[in-house]
Amino acid sequence: FILHWLEDPLWNAWSELPSYVESTDDRNSPPFDCANGMSASEYYLQNAESCSHRNSVARYASTKEISSIIEAMKQSTSLNESALSDKVIVDVGGGYGDFVTALKESIPTIGQCYCLDLPDVIADAKETVPVGNKDDDNKPTLVAGNMFDPTTIPPCDVIFTKHVLCDFANEDVVRALLSFRKALADSKEGKVVIMDAALPNGDDLNGKWNAAVSFDVLLMLSGRRGERSRLEWSNLAKKAGFVLEDVLATSAVTVDLAVLSLESP
Repeated sequence: FILHWLEDPLWNAWSELPSYVESTDDRNSPPFDCANGMSASEYYLQNAESCSHRNSVARYASTKEISSIIEAMKQSTSLNESALSDKVIVDVGGGYGDFVTALKESIPTIGQCYCLDLPDVIADAKETVPVGNKDDDNKPTLVAGNMFDPTTIPPCDVIFTKHVLCDFANEDVVRALLSFRKALADSKEGKVVIMDAALPNGDDLNGKWNAAVSFDVLLMLSGRRGERSRLEWSNLAKKAGFVLEDVLATSAVTVDLAVLSLESP
C-alpha cells in the first residue's frame, strides 16, 4: 500500500484534485492526467514496477473483499444458500475467476458458475489457473465475451459484477444492464448484484465523514468515474427494467452489494 499510494504519480495528483472538483467541465482531465501528462492506464503500461505495486494492492484488497462479500451474502435472505441453490451464476468482469471459485466453495449447492471477461484476460487466465468445463460443476467455466453483447453472456439466473460498472458513464451502465437483462431472460427470478461501494444519498451525509466517500475520492485521483449512491443505482436500474431490491453492507468499506431484480411485467 505504501509503495503504491506514496509514489510520485499518485502523490502529485492530490495537488490537482481541488481544481478538478471545482470544475464544471465534464471534459476536464482527471488529477492523475494533469500531474503526469498521461492517463493512469498509459502510465502503468509504461512503468512495470509501479504497475506491480498497483496490482499487488488490488489483489490484496480483492481477497479481503471476497470474504466480506460472501459473509454478507450468507447473512442475507436474497443471496444466501437457500436463494442461490441450483442457480446458474455469471461473474461479469471476473478476471481469473477468484470470486466465483470462492463462492462455489462456500456454497456448494450453487449451480454452474461462469467467469466472463474480455478475450485477452481470459486467454491469460487459462494459462494461469485451472479451468472448468460444462461437465464440471465444481470449477468455474472461463468465458471470453463482452458485457455489452448479450450473446456472449451465458444464460443465467444471477449476474455478479465487481468494480466494473464504476468505471463507466451512466449511459454505458444502462447499456450493460439491458444486456444483462437479455442474459437473464429465461430466469424466473433473475438478479444482478453490483459489487461496488454504495455512496449515501447526499442528504444522508449531513456533513459527516463517510468511508465510502473517501474511497470514491481515491478513485477520482486516477480518473475512474467512481461509485454511485443508492438513489443513482435505483434510477439507472429502472431505465433497464430492474428495481433496486436492496443494498447489503459488507465489512469492507470498498464494496457493498446492490441487488437488482427484474421488474414485474
